[in-house]
Amino acid sequence: MTERRIIIFSFLLIFVVPSIYFSWGSHGVFTFLAVTSIPNFDYLRQVKITDYSYVENRKYKEGKYVLYDVLEAGKFKVDAKDDVLSDSGIDVINSFVLPIQRREIPIWAIFLAYSSFPDNGMDYVEGSSFVDALIGPTQANRHGYLKVSFFEYMEGDKSFLHFMKMSKEAFKKGDEYWGYRFLAYAFHYLEDLMQPYHVRPGTVPELVQFVFDQRIRKMLRNAHSAYDDYMTFLLYRSKHKQEFKQLIKDAKPIVLPVSNEQLIYEAIVYSYSMFFGVHDEIKKAFGSLLFERRIEMEDFEKAEMEGKLDKLYELTKKLASTLASLIKGTVLSNVPK
Repeated sequence: MTERRIIIFSFLLIFVVPSIYFSWGSHGVFTFLAVTSIPNFDYLRQVKITDYSYVENRKYKEGKYVLYDVLEAGKFKVDAKDDVLSDSGIDVINSFVLPIQRREIPIWAIFLAYSSFPDNGMDYVEGSSFVDALIGPTQANRHGYLKVSFFEYMEGDKSFLHFMKMSKEAFKKGDEYWGYRFLAYAFHYLEDLMQPYHVRPGTVPELVQFVFDQRIRKMLRNAHSAYDDYMTFLLYRSKHKQEFKQLIKDAKPIVLPVSNEQLIYEAIVYSYSMFFGVHDEIKKAFGSLLFERRIEMEDFEKAEMEGKLDKLYELTKKLASTLASLIKGTVLSNVPK
C-alpha cells in the first residue's frame, strides 16, 4: 500500500465513529453568538415559517432530512436559561415562544437550531464510490476534506457550496425562512472545515502507524473528539468563557471579494495551517490519557488549572475569531439588503 493510500485509508477510518465525532462542539451556540453580533443586522426580526418547495440534487438518509420546522413542532427546545442565551439579553418568551404560534420565528432562532442540523444523521449516505468501497455509508464524506498531492477526497466543501446555492435561491424568490435555514446549514460545514482535524487527522507517521496500531487509532480519535469538545468547554466551563464569548462577538466581519468557492478554499487552507500547533498542544495537555479514553470536561478543567491549555487557548482564539469573522461577512454579503 502506497503512502498516499495509507493516508487516505487512515483518514477515512478515523471518521468511522459515532456522529458526535463529526461535530465541532456547540455549532448552534457559536453561530448564534456570531450572527447576533453583526453590525446593523436585525437578528430579532420575525420571518414567516414557509413550507419546503425546492428541488435538491443530493441524497439524504431516509427520514433524517426533516422539512418541517423543528421549533414549531416542539422537536427543538430553546433553553432561556442557557448561559449564552441569557447573557444575550434576548427576551425568549416574547421574541420566540409567542410569535411561533403565528408561524413566525426570529432570525436568531433559525441559526441557533439549524446550524447543528447536519449532524442529525441526514448525511449518512454514500458519497463516492471510493469512500463507499472502503468503509460503506458514512457522513464523514460530507463533513471533511482531504487533499493528497493532486487528489481531493471527501466533500465538505461541496456541502457548504450546495447550501450556499440553495440559500441564494431561496432569498431570490423572497423566501427568507429557507434562505436563513439553508444558510445555517452551510455554516455547519464551514465550521466543520475550520476544525483542523476535519482536514488533517494526524501527522504522516501517525497515519501510517494508524493502519497497524490500535493504540494510535484510539489516540487520534480521542484527540479529534477532544478538540471538538474543547469548544463546548470554552463556551461553558472555562475560566476564559466570558472572554472567549466576547472574542466571538467582537470579531469584525470579513467580506472576501471572491466567490464562495474561494472562500471555502481559503478556510480549508487556514484550518490546515493550524493543525500542527493544535495537535501538538492536545497531545502535550493530555498525553497518555488520549490512548485510554475520551477527554471529559473535568479533564479540561484540571488541565486548564495546571496551565496545560494556555497555548491551545491562544491558538483557538485565533481560529475562532477568524471563523466568526467569516460567518459575519458571509451573512452581510449573501443576505439581501
